[in-house]
Amino acid sequence: MFEAQNRIIIVDDIQNELDTLTKAFLDNGIGCRPFLYDNTYNQPLTKIRIAFFDVNIGEKKVDDSGATDEEIEKLNSPVYNDLAFALNQYISKENGPFALIFWTKNKKIIDGFRKYLQNPERGFSDTPFPIFIGTIDKDEFIENKDNLPTKLLEVLNQEEIKFLFDFENKSRIAGEQTINKIYDIIPKDKNWGESTILFDNLGKILSKIASSTLGFDHSKENPGKAVYEGLIPILNNELTSIRDDVNWKNLLQPLYAAATHKQITSPNDAIQRQVNSVFHIEKSNNNKDVRGTVIEIDKANNVTLQSLNISDINKWFNEIIPFNSDKGATKKTVRNDSTLIAVEISAACDYSNKKNRINKYVLGFMTPIINVENDISKDRRPECSYHIGGANFHFDTKDFQIWLNLNFVFGAKADDVRLGDVKFVLKKKLWI
Repeated sequence: MFEAQNRIIIVDDIQNELDTLTKAFLDNGIGCRPFLYDNTYNQPLTKIRIAFFDVNIGEKKVDDSGATDEEIEKLNSPVYNDLAFALNQYISKENGPFALIFWTKNKKIIDGFRKYLQNPERGFSDTPFPIFIGTIDKDEFIENKDNLPTKLLEVLNQEEIKFLFDFENKSRIAGEQTINKIYDIIPKDKNWGESTILFDNLGKILSKIASSTLGFDHSKENPGKAVYEGLIPILNNELTSIRDDVNWKNLLQPLYAAATHKQITSPNDAIQRQVNSVFHIEKSNNNKDVRGTVIEIDKANNVTLQSLNISDINKWFNEIIPFNSDKGATKKTVRNDSTLIAVEISAACDYSNKKNRINKYVLGFMTPIINVENDISKDRRPECSYHIGGANFHFDTKDFQIWLNLNFVFGAKADDVRLGDVKFVLKKKLWI
């Protein structure tokens, strides 16, 4: 529940300067975690958002007497090597976005370090990647440490950086305000320091939220999911009501420059597939009667196919995904690499109330990526053919699409032998 806060770290090899810098943060009400540099340290940190590093880590000192970039790099290679090593010691490769601030105003040295790391021959190609590199003069800062907030804002005053840090901070504040809102409405004990009535009523309110969100029986099976999903509307309201510091027009230039939705594009198709998966797919615990569960079916098992009234699986595929006549080779490749699936589609009320029921499943295919505009015949595509979400996905190292035949719905128990392994769960907002 409680863990060390790594949001802001300071790494320096001089104790008294580290103490002075740390005190300046604390005096301004900003929490930070100081590290006296240790060349044997081997526990890289995560969740860092701002990392302050002294350029002169270790005994070697920078030399800015070089006249060219090449000379600067040559003179300071030992310093750069130590600094790169220190970054990898203290910041994990899985850290996420962070700003890297050096205690120096010597831009030549920092530019040289940037070029040093960009050279793959140096052996630091997998160094944690900062989204921003800035500088603050240490001496100037120490002499007037009350200027810290102003200095930080000057360095980090980019809308992209403000959004990344601001969203995380607002999420924390929204969580705090959500808890406060629940706490304010709970009947409490009259006697100061007693909490029996408070805790009893907290349990009642959260139980009501859980049961109303996932249904009575499902909330007992997954109480954490039930409570947190129930609190999301309050959390969302609190999050969106916090004052914005981000200049959205500067950040969302593609949105404001576009005349239509189609003019807004992702950086590339691969990234869009990953975005679609983050929003619409979640991992499963192999429960086959959860709504939206995608289950593999053995398309080579003739007994299974006959029980589903499929006499010819290739013909069934060709009808639901009719390729253009000149795409025969592509059709054959896609068909061979496709997986027959069943998606659980029971009514929401039946699922929430956990009524005894035969689960409803709709049949379809998970296919490799198909160019729908160029490869598929619009004239021969039946109304029952549904390209789910109109989207492409990336999950478990694979890119794919999902096609359903809305005319093929069948009932089965979750332990039906025809149902194979669960692939994942489609989130309800995608397909309901």
